[in-house]
Parts: sequence; C-alpha cells; structure tokens
Amino acid sequence: MFRLVEKRYLFLALSLLVIVPGTLSLIFKGLNVGIDFAGGSSLSLRPEKQLTITTVRNLLRPFPLKDVQVQLGNDQTLAGKGTVWVRLNTTIDSTVQNAIKKDLQTLYKSTSLGITFDDLVYSGKKVTIVTVTNFPTGVTPKVEDIRNALSKLPDTTDTTKATSSSSVSSATPTPTSGPSVARTPTPTASAPTKATATAAAQATATAAAKQVTPTATATATATPTATPSSSSSSNAATIPVKVMDIRQGTTTQTINILTVTPLDANLQAAIESAFINQGNTYVQLLQTATVQGSVAADTQRNAILAVVAASILILLYIWFAFRKVPRPWRYGVCAVLALVHDVLVVLGVSSILGWTVGFQVDSLFITALLTVIGFSVHDTIVVFDRIRENMQRRTVETFEEVVNASLIQTMARSLNTSLTVLLTLAALTLFGGVSIRPFTGTLLLGIFSGTYSSIFNASMLLVIWEKGELGLSWLRARFGGAGATAPSGRRARERELTSTRG
Repeated sequence: MFRLVEKRYLFLALSLLVIVPGTLSLIFKGLNVGIDFAGGSSLSLRPEKQLTITTVRNLLRPFPLKDVQVQLGNDQTLAGKGTVWVRLNTTIDSTVQNAIKKDLQTLYKSTSLGITFDDLVYSGKKVTIVTVTNFPTGVTPKVEDIRNALSKLPDTTDTTKATSSSSVSSATPTPTSGPSVARTPTPTASAPTKATATAAAQATATAAAKQVTPTATATATATPTATPSSSSSSNAATIPVKVMDIRQGTTTQTINILTVTPLDANLQAAIESAFINQGNTYVQLLQTATVQGSVAADTQRNAILAVVAASILILLYIWFAFRKVPRPWRYGVCAVLALVHDVLVVLGVSSILGWTVGFQVDSLFITALLTVIGFSVHDTIVVFDRIRENMQRRTVETFEEVVNASLIQTMARSLNTSLTVLLTLAALTLFGGVSIRPFTGTLLLGIFSGTYSSIFNASMLLVIWEKGELGLSWLRARFGGAGATAPSGRRARERELTSTRG
C-alpha cells in the first residue's frame, strides 16, 4: 500500500512552492483588475459584417485605450439585414436631415424608423453616415429602393461655417418625431438674430461635445455684424448632397469594448471612423456606459464578502455533518484551509500573469473562483466522509493509517471525476475562443489545484493536527530535547486516538 500520509510534509512543501511567489506578487504587484473593479467605459457596437476579435483589437491599437477588453457576442433580436448604412459625400444640415427622414418614412410608410446621423471621417474627409434601423415588421429593406428614394436630396449649407456665423440662436437642433435621433445635429440656416450669452454658451458646448473634430467656436459669442445679410448669404445651401455608398447588415454579431479610459463623444466617433477606414466595415452604436469608481469599489467589496461568506458557511456545514466524530470542527477548519490554498493559488498565479502577460480580472473571474471553491470542498468532503466511515469500522489501525487507507480508496474516484472536468476545460480553453479563455483558464487552474489540495493537503493537515504535530512538543520530540520522552509516548497517543473510534 502507498504510504501517502508519510510524505505529508513533501506535499505541503510543493503547495508552498506555488503559494509563496504568488502571494508575494499579490502583495507587491496586486491584481490587474478590469473595468468591473477599476471603473471605466464600455462601448457596444453592431458591425455590418462578421469580424474576428483579432481584427477588432488591431483596429483599436492606434487609440490611447488602457486595459482594453474585447468581447464578441450575438444578439438574435437584431435582424441580420435590419440595419442599413448610407454614406453621403459631405456633412449635412438639419434641412437635409429632415428631407432624408421624410423620404425614408414615405418609402416604408412608417414614422417609427430609427434614423441617426453621425459625422465621421472617411478617407480624410468629414462626411455624414446615416444609420437606418427599426424597419416595419416583415419588411426586409433593399439597397436599391433606398438609393432611389434618396436620389434627389436638397443642397446643404457648409456646416463647418454654421457655428461661426453671427446667427447663434439657430444652432438649436430641430426636434425630430418618432425614435429618429440625430446624434450630430447641424444648425439650420435662418435669419440671424441677436443671441443671449447663455444660448451662445449652450450652442458652443453642444458643438464641441457632438463633433468628431471640434469646430472653432471662439466667434460664437461675437456681436452680430452691421450687415447680417452678408453673413447669411455667405453660408447659403450651395453644396450638393449625393449618396456615395449604401451597405446592408449581414450579421447579428455584437462587439463590446471595455476600457478603463473614459470614452467621450470625440473618441467614440474616432473609433467608428477607424472601423470604416481600416476595416471597411460600418458599425452601429448600440450602447455606451460608464462604470464609476464607487460602483467598482462596491463590486470588489461584494466579491470579497462572497468568498468569506462561502468559507464560513462551508465550515459550519462540515462541522454539522461530522458532528458524530470527535472534534468535528477540525474537519471543517482543514477543509477551509484547503479552500484558502486554492484561492491563493488562483489569485497568486493571476497576479503573476497580470504583470507578465496582461491577464485581467473581471466579474467572471469571481464566478470562476466561487466555482473552484465549491468543487474543492466537494472533493474534500468525499475524502473526509470515507475517513469517518473507516474510523467506525477499523479498530486496530492508528488514525494515520485510517487516513492513508481512505485516501487510497477515494483517490481513483477523485482523479477520474476531476480528469473529465479538466479535459473539458482544457478543450474550451484551447478552442473555445479568446473571449471565454480567461474564465475557462481560471477554472482549469482552480480545479487542478482543488483536486491536489483535497487529496494531498486537507487530509494531511488533519493528520498533523490529530497527531499534535503543530505544537512545540512535536518539534522537541522530532529533533531531540527535554520534551523527547520516548517513542512509546507517541505510540500511546496513537492508541488513545484508536480507542476514541466507536
């Protein structure tokens, strides 16, 4: 029979070999936390065609985004062909915007179309991209129909001069009906009037926040000239508007970009422009969100409380389940110590990977950590339960021999159960995609550590505690000294433990 228990200090030393470097890294380097804990911004996009995560990362590389995470999803509620992008040759004012809305609403006989206007940069020139969504139920839009409907658009004013003209009060966007929202409203050309300072400040703030490249607004508060008619005529609607390109969506894929860098309107628009220029792909802005530092701190605190609460409940449960054996609380403490071992292994390795390869900790990491805790305790309870059964059946062996026999009996079952899980997780980690790799990788590491600790740590700690090897008397007995009475004293202790078994 294998004498596993006799090698208990070797098994514990192997655990310390992994825990100590990870703990030092955790203390001095910490974890490379993501947006869920550090705070930041998220940007959700819907691309025109299917993109890989590598392509998205390459498109985002030129931007000053810190700790970027890219997650690809699939939203079946978004019709694959239910989004159409129309690229115009120039930026447009509200007069042309209203004409586009009217033409499309007439074409599809619906006032509930979702129509947004984005001023983006295409091939070095600022143009307007019209995104059309929310088509009537059962209607699949056709590119040619939209092209014909928008074939005769009115001319537009030069929007780069609109905010610098003397007509400031006209910078207020024209309200639109229905869900159509102009993300980049352009001032209409109307007769100049004298604006108050408040209206001028609001117009300036609106223009600066909405435009990709902020326009000059220094003259927005200037006093109107003596001949306002000349200012009005200098910005007449003389620029022809043409449809340069129309694209229809082909996928229900979604792209979720997470970063600790704040994303303002200019940076969002620049990212959308990068998809068009570098990736030749139009994108639809689905949602933007900001995670504040206070929310991130609450998430971190709740994650720690979840781990602590799970440990306490596990201790109480094992104490109750093993109440018929002597000192049942020792079983619970040893199980929790094995659990702490697994937590330290996962946290320590994650900390090392954080500053070496950029591994980030997010909310899914906490989910994986709690799963590891549950799996580790499950395996430990199987071993402890066999120890309890053998203590009632065997009356001549010492406690050390009972634990060794119990480990041999349950090892095959524990290894077979864990091996099937590890093989599945290994396959998911290697072939399941980049987006879920941190989650499956954490599970893979944690379950491997949990299997090891259940067999080679929890039971060994129980034997060390039961044999009194945690005290100074054991040190004196092992290395010599006043307390080293005789080996017979240790054998008497083992006989006493044997007699306590029913």
